[in-house]
Amino acid sequence: MLFLEALWFFLPILAANQCPGLAAYLHLPDAHAPIIRRWLGENKTIAAYYAAPLGSLGAIYAQQQMTEWSHAFGLFDYNRSDLWLVGLLLGLGAVLGDHIKSFIKRRVGISPGARWWPFDQLDFAIGGIVLAIPIVGWIGWERAAVICLLVLLIHPIGNRIGYLLGLRKVPW
Repeated sequence: MLFLEALWFFLPILAANQCPGLAAYLHLPDAHAPIIRRWLGENKTIAAYYAAPLGSLGAIYAQQQMTEWSHAFGLFDYNRSDLWLVGLLLGLGAVLGDHIKSFIKRRVGISPGARWWPFDQLDFAIGGIVLAIPIVGWIGWERAAVICLLVLLIHPIGNRIGYLLGLRKVPW
């Protein structure tokens, strides 16, 4: 049950993380416009700040429609009036986690696009979890640990698929 609860909570964060690459693939506005090259590198774009929250919102509202699953595995009420805020925070947290990690990565001298395991995998998940805490509460160390393990298993597969489809510049 713990695994399914963690996975259910993680799905909007995972969707959010894939959406900036999708925005770039679709050439959406500002999808190729770096935020601050010097601090974050070329690949951190303005579009991430609308694409990721929209992806997370889409995922969380899809979860809301799956009432049996949301009731069984949900860590909060999917019929709450501020569900839009939960989705927004999960998506924005994913972006902020990624961008904070990129900022640190540049400060320690790691070039854009270079691997930095496990931080390249965990950044968005930790950001999404942390930013949602004020609204949904702490999900517990056990669920957070399961999400981190899921990320380390799922993220490389998703990135490889995204790379093969031309949605990502690097396969990690």
